[in-house]
Amino acid sequence: MRVALTRPPEKDVRLAERLREAGFEPVSLPVVAYEKLEDGYEALQIALTEPWDWVVLTSPEAARYFLGAWFLVGAPEVRVAAVGESTRDLLESQGLEVAFLPSRAEGRALAAELPGSGRVLWPTSKRAGDELKEGLEARGFSVRRIDVYTLVPRTPSEAERQAAEGAKIVLFGSPSAVLAWTKAGLPKLPAACIGATTARRAEAAGFSPVAYPERPGLSGWVEAVRSLAGRKAV
Repeated sequence: MRVALTRPPEKDVRLAERLREAGFEPVSLPVVAYEKLEDGYEALQIALTEPWDWVVLTSPEAARYFLGAWFLVGAPEVRVAAVGESTRDLLESQGLEVAFLPSRAEGRALAAELPGSGRVLWPTSKRAGDELKEGLEARGFSVRRIDVYTLVPRTPSEAERQAAEGAKIVLFGSPSAVLAWTKAGLPKLPAACIGATTARRAEAAGFSPVAYPERPGLSGWVEAVRSLAGRKAV
């Protein structure tokens, strides 16, 4: 069964592998792209010259921008917490040990479980909500959020559209992707979403049926695809 991936291809390499192993045919139809925020990226470099008790990274994309800034300022000693195995693996592949991984791959769990106290640096997307910051501050942490990138809509090429013809399920990794897919005039297929927030946006936009994992992560996301594939409507 053909399924459409909507994130930039480099972000979906592992997801595509897992889907192939599960017997699906993933095709790339990216409807969003990442864009560096130059002011935020410069602010991150300056911030990394200061002492922090924790740097928290909540996505592989945030980790990529963080690593770029970190190397530019001489790779200072930092203590890093990561949300999710993909983010951790990316950081450790570049020689940066991750000191803390929460029990669930979500910001809410990190806010509740991050040990210690003190100053937290959080480089993130402009589109990210403030739940993590608010959760940490409620526990007494001081959090500086720096928006270093954003997600922007992307119009798929005609070749990409043709390659994705016949897809039975679409995978959404963010509410922004749901909006971009809809604006591009693409069909409202059954949707497998990365988490509950994205699923709610997909349902509100008229996608049906919608599935998402209770525990965020690649394995759960693939299982959401499996669950949709098993329904008669697909």
